[in-house]
Amino acid sequence: MYDLEKMIKWMTDRKGKVTYSMNARLGPDSYDCSSAVYLSLISGGFLQNGTMGNTDTLFVHLEKAGWTQVKADASGNYPARKGDVFIWGTRGSSGGAAGHTGIFIDNQDNIIHCNYGYNGITINDHDTIWSLNGCPTITIYRYGKNESIPQKPQLNNPKPAPQEQQSGLIPMKGTFYPDRQLAVSKDTNPDDKLSPALDYYLSGMSINYDHYIHSNGYVWISYTDSGTNRRYVAVGPDDGQTDTTWGKGFFN
Repeated sequence: MYDLEKMIKWMTDRKGKVTYSMNARLGPDSYDCSSAVYLSLISGGFLQNGTMGNTDTLFVHLEKAGWTQVKADASGNYPARKGDVFIWGTRGSSGGAAGHTGIFIDNQDNIIHCNYGYNGITINDHDTIWSLNGCPTITIYRYGKNESIPQKPQLNNPKPAPQEQQSGLIPMKGTFYPDRQLAVSKDTNPDDKLSPALDYYLSGMSINYDHYIHSNGYVWISYTDSGTNRRYVAVGPDDGQTDTTWGKGFFN
């Protein structure tokens, strides 16, 4: 009766085929994050036909349907796995643009969600998207009893440190607000083929940075994501000017 695969399939069947809308959110051509999750849960048999709400009402609907919260482990990490539903935002005030929701599609933290940033249903790395959105409060639900999953054995090799010592990085903390779409990169190579974009910031989003660097004809701000990987965002040409920067919050 209850089928996580059917729940996920509802989303994957519409991946790249629908758009995002908070007004026309009930399909068949557009949805928002919560309506997509509600309809997925109905498809999987977890909710009755006709059940609908928003990100904030999803908390209670999941709990009444037998879903339980996944607890953080000793390191503060949430051991999410395929079929878990995540909700961003504080319970009681996460409706509308204040919250977001989606479904984990594997045990490697990949999620499928209907989102404004890509204007539709996409698959993304959860921690990358979560970090880009300012690391909001998160709640993860799993159907049935919350049984812990085996943890991967820890290797003796030390975890690679963030690429903090790249030549040319200059310490400076700030918040940048782009006025256009800007790509997130693992390095300062502007060639899209050699260094494809990992994700994007949209106009008006906030980028908290702790370093900057002059490289390959551009000025880049830099930060570490939640996985301690150093990321780079080009914020304008390296021309010594402040009025050519692609946004506000860096020397202007």
